[in-house]
Amino acid sequence: MIKTRNLNPAKLKQVIAGLLLGLSFCHQAQAASASANPADAINKHIYVDQYDLSTNLWGISGAGTNWSETIFTNSTSTMDGAGYKWTGFGGDTSTVKSYPSIRRGASNSQNNPATSGLPYQFGPNTKNVDVLWSFATAGYDGTGNIVGTYNHAIDVFFHSSNIWNTSYLKGEIMVIPDSSANSQTAGWGVKDAASFVLDGETWDVWQATMTSNGNSWPVMQFRKRVNARHFNKNLKYFFAEAARRRADVFKST
Repeated sequence: MIKTRNLNPAKLKQVIAGLLLGLSFCHQAQAASASANPADAINKHIYVDQYDLSTNLWGISGAGTNWSETIFTNSTSTMDGAGYKWTGFGGDTSTVKSYPSIRRGASNSQNNPATSGLPYQFGPNTKNVDVLWSFATAGYDGTGNIVGTYNHAIDVFFHSSNIWNTSYLKGEIMVIPDSSANSQTAGWGVKDAASFVLDGETWDVWQATMTSNGNSWPVMQFRKRVNARHFNKNLKYFFAEAARRRADVFKST
């Protein structure tokens, strides 16, 4: 099962179904905000319709004692202009501390299948999964570009069931249009000898195995060789390429 659906890119300014995204946008006004810090180190959420904007404090226990993270939206009806700001992250620089994200689909506790159409069976990789995503790397106060190790990713999970649980997770595809140089070159998995070219743009392909809560699954990353902060693609082409490289993992079932 893939947690996605068909969308019209002309009507989409943000993200699509089932995609776990790292976000960064520059806007002033806020409709809602939520913050986490060492004294309140739990995941915070802002729900807008079928979307869930989350702090996603993946490895925050290793971030030191001086961090803070704020998520915000500018509208009560859309995630356009949503984003995050973080400061003071320390500790071990080789592990993920936080992955602020917009979720849509089965990973979102607010998901209504009758409304979102999620999840559905991906079948023979012929469904259009169009994404139009633009972002800027500045905080909502208009200052401070992101530094350190990071990536902005579209993250898609494939399951053997429509149940959102890691025990059913069989594969993961990440599409990364923008990342820091150190994130592009080392420290994660094995780089395939052959790259992937789509619309004249080159993506390096990395593969690894992720383990969480006692379960393991293959992960394939498509990293854009030349960073871009605007992404307008049909993800089915990435899915088809992943299936070609790992037919044992990315199946129509």
